[in-house]
This record gives sequence, structure tokens and C-alpha cells, in this order.
Amino acid sequence: MIIMTDYTYYTDGAATMVNRNGKYLRQAGGWAFIRLDDGKETSSQSGGCPLTTNNEMELYAIYASIRDYLDNADGNDSLVICSDSSYCINIFESWAYNWQKNGWRKGDGKPIQNLELIKAIWNLMGQIDDVAFRKVKGHSKNRLNNKVDKLAVVAKKVAKTTGKTLGYNGEPDNLLGQKQN
Repeated sequence: MIIMTDYTYYTDGAATMVNRNGKYLRQAGGWAFIRLDDGKETSSQSGGCPLTTNNEMELYAIYASIRDYLDNADGNDSLVICSDSSYCINIFESWAYNWQKNGWRKGDGKPIQNLELIKAIWNLMGQIDDVAFRKVKGHSKNRLNNKVDKLAVVAKKVAKTTGKTLGYNGEPDNLLGQKQN
């Protein structure tokens, strides 16, 4: 008898940018995920970076959740990633396949922002039979989305205070912290 676990991850990112003389400057950001096994909240992780963007943090939260899934699941388990970022969901449900076919370039030939992180996620997804994304409304009455948002905001404050970059499992990760003003 095959026992299957349904893994669901709520993911979020938070980052601050300031406008100085008409130019947006990057500041600290945080990412977080909450994992549910068969609907029961079982774990969470967060980290951050002193110089980043919100999109990078949203993407990294997805990356970390997929790594966590691969570290804990077996081949029969299902994976659902819940995000309030339409940008992230569109990347992996609509755009990435064509970007890959086009040599990782957009249809208009322009470069893709956060490409190394997107490719890392795409490669991890290739190791999983079935990945589903679910759009959740941000800053609403969704308890788990609000909780993961708070974790990401706290991680952002820690990154700003300490100046440290923390990725999956609290380790440095070269996929983070590459942004410059």
C-alpha cells in the first residue's frame, strides 16, 4: 500500500525600496514559507538579504519550499505552492517553458530579471512529477498567508539589522544577495 502525503507550502516575500531623487534603491528583504503535511501545519522557515527586491524574495520563498519538499517527500507525495504573487505563479505556469525554448530570453528578446533563481526553481521542478500553484489573495483574511507574510517581514528586519544573508536551512546561498543599486 502506497501512503501519500499532501505537502502544501504558503510562501511570501517582503522587501523595501526607497525613492531617492527619482531612483529606486534596494534595501533589505525577507522570505518565508509555512509547510503543511496533509493539512496540518508542521514547519516553517525564513531568511533574508540586506539588499534585494520583493520579487527576488517571493521567488526565493518558492525555491526554499521546493528544496524542503525534495528533502522531506518521496516520489508519491503531492506538492501545492500557495503564493500571493501573480508574477511568480505566471512564471512557472505560463512563461518559463517558452523562455527556456527561447534560450532563456523573453519573447521580445529582453533579459529576464532574477534569471538564475528562476532557472534554479525550474530545474528543481523538473525533479517532481506534479507541482501545482495556487494563487491566494494577499493581505486578506487568509490566516496562513498573513502568518507567512509576518514571518517574511520579521526576516527582512533581521537582514536589515544584521546585514546577513540567510537562505534555505539558515545557510548562505549564492542565489541571494546579488542585487546592487
